[in-house]
Amino acid sequence: MTASSLGLRARITLVFGALALVVSVVLALGTYLTARHYLVEQRERTALRQAFVDASFVREGLLTSGTEVDDILASTSPPAGSVLILNRGGQWYSSSLSAGRDAVPAELRNSVTAGTAASTWGRVGGEPVLAVGTPLTAVDAAFFELSSARELSSTLRTLGWALTGFAVLTTVGGSLIGRAAARQVITPLDGIARATARIAGGDIATRLETTKDPDLSVIVGSFNAMVEALQERLDRDARFAADVSHELRSPVTAMLTTVDVIEQATSDPTRHTQSVALLRREVLRLSHALEQLLALGRLEAGVDAQERRPLELGELLTNTLLSTHRPAELLDLPADPVNVEGDKGALRRTVVNLLDNADIHGGGVVRVGLGLAGGKAVVTVDDSGPGVPPGDRQRIFERFSRSGSRAARPGSGLGLSLVSETVRAHGGDVRCADSPDGGARFVVRLPVSNGAPDDAREVRS
Repeated sequence: MTASSLGLRARITLVFGALALVVSVVLALGTYLTARHYLVEQRERTALRQAFVDASFVREGLLTSGTEVDDILASTSPPAGSVLILNRGGQWYSSSLSAGRDAVPAELRNSVTAGTAASTWGRVGGEPVLAVGTPLTAVDAAFFELSSARELSSTLRTLGWALTGFAVLTTVGGSLIGRAAARQVITPLDGIARATARIAGGDIATRLETTKDPDLSVIVGSFNAMVEALQERLDRDARFAADVSHELRSPVTAMLTTVDVIEQATSDPTRHTQSVALLRREVLRLSHALEQLLALGRLEAGVDAQERRPLELGELLTNTLLSTHRPAELLDLPADPVNVEGDKGALRRTVVNLLDNADIHGGGVVRVGLGLAGGKAVVTVDDSGPGVPPGDRQRIFERFSRSGSRAARPGSGLGLSLVSETVRAHGGDVRCADSPDGGARFVVRLPVSNGAPDDAREVRS
């Protein structure tokens, strides 16, 4: 099983356990080596002092004439467990029947024979010992003392097991802490998973509970914002589908009825002509609605974003008025050009929709203005109609929405929605206000492109 196949909870637990193991092993090993070095060094100093004291006693005894070596070794009082060994004239003497010449390490014998005091570690009868040797030149002898290190070995062994147990407990504790930490980390993810499952099951109203955790609050806020945007989009699409069905049903029904009338009116030229005209009008209405629906779809898909080029708004407004057979005197332009970056066709369609909206619902266009305000290009379209009530000035930009007396007027109800989506896609905004002439004023603001003049006349909005 590889690490990548483990779950997040298991990986976090393993990481905490591994870190605890490494830290505990390092601390245990450091503690053991430090304690061992200190205890061994202390034991060696003690053994050296005791050996030198005993060697001095033996030397004084040997300088006394008539004294037997065995009596001198027997009268010496070394620590319990220590063995005294003496080499004099090639003959070996020992205070223990179980330890003699062979108990002394060869390298220690050689060093002392060469006239140098030394010490070394060895084993006698399976037990660790510290052997100290010193030459007794005055009596032509070599003295050795073997000190038992059984207690030191037991102490170090006990310390080693204790530190090993500590390392194991620390590792287990680290793993438990990692498990608890993993639970704290996974719990919010479990909540997100459950919420996501409910949303996938159709419960779009599901939201994550707010939290005071500064790190989790960002995730919770982003998730809830995403779900709210999704719900808004789904509601919007549902309304859009319902409105499309409603709006297309009328022209399709009228077309079918007209076809029936045409079939029955072949003998009546007047009725036949009227039916054909009605059919043509409904076909044009349906075609216009479908064209605007396709344009909205392109905006939402971001297709038009790749077709943006620098353009001059004054020239665009002038050409739009001329191409729609409206008098150029309606246009009020500033002295300097106003440049923006955008899709020329989409912006021209925006202006045409505003002009058609003024003609159909506002009694006709009375003025088209262009200028700069607040560092943005501003296009205004004023009409001579009754205006738009303040409570409807936001709603009229929704799809298939009509306000007041506008509801009875012809049109698909998509024009202003398309204007809003187009302007927003270009980084601008559109709003409805009161016109100085008493009608409605539609104000479009677009970001100016680099190099746009800053001293153009500002538009009152």
